[in-house]
Amino acid sequence: MVKKSLVASLLVAMGITQAVADVNIPVVPASVMVEDVPRPTTRIATQNEQTDTGTTINKSTHLTVKPGVNEIVPVAIDHLNRIVTPFSTPAVETVSGATTNIKDNVVYVGTDNETPVTLFITEKGSQAVAVSLTLLPQKIPPRELFIEVDGALANPAFAGSNKAEKWETSQPYVDTIRDLLRGVALGTTPQGYTLHTMEPGIPVPHCAQPGMEFDFRNGQIMMGHKLSVSIGVARNVSGQPLEFREAACGDWDVAAVAAWPRSVLSPNERTEVYVIKRQGERQASSTTRRPSLLGGSAQ
Repeated sequence: MVKKSLVASLLVAMGITQAVADVNIPVVPASVMVEDVPRPTTRIATQNEQTDTGTTINKSTHLTVKPGVNEIVPVAIDHLNRIVTPFSTPAVETVSGATTNIKDNVVYVGTDNETPVTLFITEKGSQAVAVSLTLLPQKIPPRELFIEVDGALANPAFAGSNKAEKWETSQPYVDTIRDLLRGVALGTTPQGYTLHTMEPGIPVPHCAQPGMEFDFRNGQIMMGHKLSVSIGVARNVSGQPLEFREAACGDWDVAAVAAWPRSVLSPNERTEVYVIKRQGERQASSTTRRPSLLGGSAQ
């Protein structure tokens, strides 16, 4: 009986296998696995977004703009948006119905519709540099934008401000220079002045003294109206004590030079160096030499 049961089971199994073999399983092409399947969304979102018209929307909070180039940025609708400008006393020009309010160097902008708002922001009383913005109102939280102008610090007309001019002319010239040096040494900024890092495009003072190494490229610059202060570091690279000489940084546009907290440096010792320059002045053209009474040109 056992043998008959085993034989019967084998026959059944063989019948099932044959039945499966007789069924034609359709072949599915490989394209079915990729057609109409969305691509994986692994791309990281960037700050900038390009519209259908080819224009670029800058979503960054910190904007470095170039004069004459319009930047398109999204802002909040039905909320105040805050724009921190590089101007000490900004002025706004616009034909839109958006409301603008100026406090110090900040411009507040608000709008209640989705119409783009175009703004030109300049230093009050000067049209030398203008920031051009197109604001796109959207249903987003209020935004705060920080604006910098590319290469603006190299432009003396941009650096000037009314507050700095009033401070510089409120007392005799020598007193202004003295107070400016004292304030820089104490870490204070005069009224109307702005402090910046030394960007690559800004000219640095030319200082040269044997045994001294000067670094202004990694320093700071304080911009006023007619005066600017370059702040750098001097280091004694000789093997003996050296006294810093202010004449080492002299130039045709230099108003004053000082070192703090020390002027006599031991080997490898450092000190800050302050170079005050007059802005907006041009180097005088070469003068005609007086003929020497001894023959030839004067030496």
